[in-house]
Amino acid sequence: MFRATAPVRPATAPVRPAASATGAVGGVPRLLRAGRYAPAGPGAPYVPDAGRERFFRQLGAPHGVPFDRAGFAAAPRRTSVELARGALAGLGPLTAEEAPEVAVVASAAPDFEHAELVGSCVQGMLPGEPLTFGVSDQGMLAPFSALRVALEYARRLGSRRLLVLAVDQSSQPFAVPADHPAAVRADVAVALLFEWGGGADPVHGAGQRPWLAPGPAVPWDAALPLVAGAGVRTAVPGVWPWATWAGTGQPATAVWSALAGLAGGGPARVVVAEHDPQRAVLAHCTLDLGTPGRGTTGE
Repeated sequence: MFRATAPVRPATAPVRPAASATGAVGGVPRLLRAGRYAPAGPGAPYVPDAGRERFFRQLGAPHGVPFDRAGFAAAPRRTSVELARGALAGLGPLTAEEAPEVAVVASAAPDFEHAELVGSCVQGMLPGEPLTFGVSDQGMLAPFSALRVALEYARRLGSRRLLVLAVDQSSQPFAVPADHPAAVRADVAVALLFEWGGGADPVHGAGQRPWLAPGPAVPWDAALPLVAGAGVRTAVPGVWPWATWAGTGQPATAVWSALAGLAGGGPARVVVAEHDPQRAVLAHCTLDLGTPGRGTTGE
């Protein structure tokens, strides 16, 4: 079984790891591998289930939201577990030495399949049974929170490898307005394997803060290439000739999909950023890319 409680801070600070073979720089996490899974086409035919449909009606009733049977039947209904499995496959085989010690799953939309726990299923897919859990209820900034949490565990416990798995699962039993920023329009999962070489040192170049758009100058190193969501254009107006802009319709994975596309052929260091207009929060993090491997499946 996976651990559901957080380990306490060690009584003494963990020993700082030696310099890594991949050259990870203390204070900034390094991306080692990236895998993306974006299956195309329709899912399996819908099989009506009276019990499940009753559950969806009861779930939406207190909020005055009806069960959208026609929309749900027409959706692909790929579960978050299925998407996570595809993204992990895109990382390629992992030995026990290469596998993460901490894995955090981030999502912006709930999974319609409540019989499966994504965290525990992901733990079973990885060697070594890493500490695995999920971060949700943070909208499009959930992956930034997941990375922040994973890094804090790495800092406090002396870990070296951590995984962030962002999942956008489009099938929902309730209709979502087309212009809603949290609406998921495609099934996508992105797996990002990082190395932390900073020991107990603080994490550099990362933060989340309230940010009413438009805001002042960027709170990150403006000399670095930027990988950002469309909300950053409004939140921090300016000219961005060195930016890679993510698309819409994938609140949890769009920015990280763009980052995965740079793996192995992009700049050595980038800033990843996103602005959530609903919460008026700006999130950013600085990452070393180096020459990581990546994989894309299901497209």
